[in-house]
Amino acid sequence: MSPNTRVDDSGREHGIDALRTLAILGMMAAHTTRLIDFPARQEWSRQLLLLEPLIPSLFLFLVGLSLVYSRQKFQGDSKTWYFRQVKRAAGLWLISALFFVLESGIRYPDVFISSGILCTIALAILLTGFLLILPPSKASLTLVLIAGVLIFVLLDAKNIHVFPWIAGNSPLLPLCLFTFAGAIWGKLRQEFRYSIPWIATILFVLSVGITWHYGHESLFNYGLGRMDVTRILPPPLTGGVAKTVGYYNLKPLLSLVCLGFHLGLLHLFSLLFSSMKEFLARLIFAMGRHSLEIYVLHLTMLALLVVIFGFHPLKTNGMGCLTLVTVILICWTWAFLREKQNFVRPIG
Repeated sequence: MSPNTRVDDSGREHGIDALRTLAILGMMAAHTTRLIDFPARQEWSRQLLLLEPLIPSLFLFLVGLSLVYSRQKFQGDSKTWYFRQVKRAAGLWLISALFFVLESGIRYPDVFISSGILCTIALAILLTGFLLILPPSKASLTLVLIAGVLIFVLLDAKNIHVFPWIAGNSPLLPLCLFTFAGAIWGKLRQEFRYSIPWIATILFVLSVGITWHYGHESLFNYGLGRMDVTRILPPPLTGGVAKTVGYYNLKPLLSLVCLGFHLGLLHLFSLLFSSMKEFLARLIFAMGRHSLEIYVLHLTMLALLVVIFGFHPLKTNGMGCLTLVTVILICWTWAFLREKQNFVRPIG
């Protein structure tokens, strides 16, 4: 843990909760913006969706970081801790599959291995958690990360889209690599608490330099930073027709830039919120302390707007902003009540 971090009575670090809050707010904004009718979108909405790749990669990075601290705080044996992570992953996988079925039907094999980001998070938890209980865990994580990066770069260089590894809905590469990187960074923060901020600063400056060199319009767009992938979903098992869907997947250069930004933001937030009072942190970062719950809740609310009330597409940017503010207020209220009354144990 870096020298400027602060944890509350439950052992949580304010900077990480702040970063989770930023990630979930970004996800809410991106999902709501996609509901706005395309001709009505203004420049700010286009810029938001252009920077969208930062959000899922940040989520996966924080999952790895949180697993390290979870393992450190757990008093029982490794098998018991890992079994808890398996149950957690199973719950996320079921929720992801349910959302997929409601939207697209029971389409095999996508419903099992590529149903969305919650499915990818579930797999990342299983893989990273297993590596964390293997001695030496840091070496195991590093070897798997290097192997994953090499495969990712090779497939991208040859323009090979292998489902679900580098193509599909929230593909495993590179998203799972962010989780491995987050876990390794968590280990390094514990061992090199005074030197690690300098490393984060250097990588952040490198990412800023790459973005400045290419321009964010080019780097975060299709071609240089993203690749456009089209997948034909097979017909549902219950009957129906095939469905063509389009996804964007990160390329290696943009993945590196995203990681540098995540490290820089983590260091910055640790500095900014290191002295924040516990009550204030619980109040402001309530959604971040229950980020996965809030993710599911906000998707449910937006789905109800679309399916039940037919609010799609939203005709004006004003309607989009009103929808976003409403969703944020409801989600924050839910999270604050969870935090205040301690109905469930906070995730992470």
